[in-house]
Amino acid sequence: MSRRQLTQKQLSFLEYLRGHVDQHKVWPTYREIADHFEYRSPNSVTQNLQALSRKGFLQRSKNGYALIEQAAREGSVRVRGTLRSGRIEPAPSDRLSLTTLFPDVAALQAVELSAGTDRTAEFGDARYVFVDEGDVPEGETVVVVDGNRVSLGRVGPGGALEADHDHEHVEPQVLGRYAGHAGPYGIVRATAPRTEPVEI
Repeated sequence: MSRRQLTQKQLSFLEYLRGHVDQHKVWPTYREIADHFEYRSPNSVTQNLQALSRKGFLQRSKNGYALIEQAAREGSVRVRGTLRSGRIEPAPSDRLSLTTLFPDVAALQAVELSAGTDRTAEFGDARYVFVDEGDVPEGETVVVVDGNRVSLGRVGPGGALEADHDHEHVEPQVLGRYAGHAGPYGIVRATAPRTEPVEI
């Protein structure tokens, strides 16, 4: 889940819950929540709790609500701050995940490369290659499998594949548009990120 899926009021509500649990190690009472937000009715508390539960930020059990640990659930990390002019400035409660790195993540698939797969130099010791199986326009880079070898190629005029071809009897297979790859060194994206402050 990302901050963009929450309204500003829901974000404030969630941040209050997180802060209270961090500071007091217990869940706030309905009265404490209502007093903090100056709600006239406990029903407003219930509505916010239900909304956060529906959006995947809270889990309800017979004992009440609990925060869902987003990092464990979605593999994201907290953004500590923004580096500007040599100083780290506080960041909002955003998290960094595959969705942050690949905004079109819903269209992507990962292909795991076994230890015995030959890789060209650009993949190094990559364990996963990210591809988009949608239409690939001319000039785009694609992931190509040629026998037991994975490499990058380019879509040429008329959709022709421009790639090194090692095997005479094996037709190269295009897995999809190249989006990036990952290995023990981290994640490499197909395109360089925009010039913006570095978030850590």
